Amino acid sequence: MESERQEKRHYERFIVDVMEINSKLIFANEVEILDISLGGVSVRVDRRLNIGNEYTLKIEDKSKTISLSGAVVWSRLSDARKGPDGEMIPIYTAGLKFSDSSEEKVAELSNFIAVRAGDFLQGSDVCELTGLRLNIRYNVNHHGKVILGGPACYRVKKLSFGGMLIESSHEMEVEDGFPMEVSLPDNTVISFYGRVASCIDTVGQEKGRFDVGIEFTRMSKKDTNSLREFIGTLRSSNDSPSLP
Repeated sequence: MESERQEKRHYERFIVDVMEINSKLIFANEVEILDISLGGVSVRVDRRLNIGNEYTLKIEDKSKTISLSGAVVWSRLSDARKGPDGEMIPIYTAGLKFSDSSEEKVAELSNFIAVRAGDFLQGSDVCELTGLRLNIRYNVNHHGKVILGGPACYRVKKLSFGGMLIESSHEMEVEDGFPMEVSLPDNTVISFYGRVASCIDTVGQEKGRFDVGIEFTRMSKKDTNSLREFIGTLRSSNDSPSLP
């Protein structure tokens, strides 16, 4: 395995930051619910959520899991905490508006709020929950996991047959792995599983920016061929004589 990684480091790298190549990472973060209503939820999370982006919120309990989809309507930096190495990690709060208002989903969410809001609700409030009071938010006593999942987009700065260098606004843990995609200029989308090989704070540049090295670890034959063809065009372009 180590020899394979060493071999990948020898792949020719191409600077592509002027080509507007973007990568998409499907992440899953454990978050904290601040308050919730039938219409939406506010959460605390250690990454910035982009307004307008769609995310999935999975509320795990001993008996069942509720899956909710929603779009970010507001997001702001609210705090910071020390990481394991003493670095400051920004903490954000964000509000999501639920996109599924079906009777089944509303009934499921109404039951969740009524059961877990406990002392925060009066009897009349519990009854009103089934009357679609979408805008009233409740604090809930929930001790299970709450997982926020969704896509995050990054600009690709360098690309090779073995991996890529992306720019990130938050730090990533080395050895973490994610399902990812890269959109090429001709609209070809390459899907793969990526491993975080490095994460370096861009000293002297904008604060809170990181250069993250991603190693391609699993990729289909079709996507491998598409990547090989694109790398070939980059190599041919570099080999072409410059115009006078």
